[in-house]
Amino acid sequence: MQELIRQLNRGQQAAFTTVYDRYWPAIFYFVCKFVPETAQAEDITTETFIKLWQRRENFDNEKSITSFLHTTARNASIDWLRAEKRRVRNREELLYLLHQDQYENLQNDIKAEVLRQVQHEIEMLPSKIKRVFILSYVDGKTNEEIATLLGIHNQSVRNYKTRAAKFLRLAITHKNWLFILLAFFYKRF
Repeated sequence: MQELIRQLNRGQQAAFTTVYDRYWPAIFYFVCKFVPETAQAEDITTETFIKLWQRRENFDNEKSITSFLHTTARNASIDWLRAEKRRVRNREELLYLLHQDQYENLQNDIKAEVLRQVQHEIEMLPSKIKRVFILSYVDGKTNEEIATLLGIHNQSVRNYKTRAAKFLRLAITHKNWLFILLAFFYKRF
């Protein structure tokens, strides 16, 4: 074995081939304990032997060669596992973001449709009721302010608001799909 190591130190290809043939199966098996993908395990094993060849002058016994091969293979495997973990995490984050984006788009589309339907139903209200509804719920005016603005009694404002709410509730509940969507997404609005 000592002669083989001296030949390896001098860069003789035949000595490297002998070392490669002797240790490749064990190193490959060792790498497979860390890396489940056969092709990747083969690549790591091959890279390990390339590093052995590049540092061939540094070995003076068989133990130093086997120690180098195992340490290099282990470190490369751990590096691959860390990189794979990052790739998996990045993939999961991307899928999550894509899913969130699709979910938010769907949610926004539903909100827009609900609001469009509500706006349509508001437009269908009789004019005085519609005016009171808009002044109250859109403009945020109080009953007293609306009564003064329209020159009507405070009780009339309350009656118009009640009639508007009842009319809208009936119109929306008659459109079952809209009511179901509104109920389902209510917590998310």
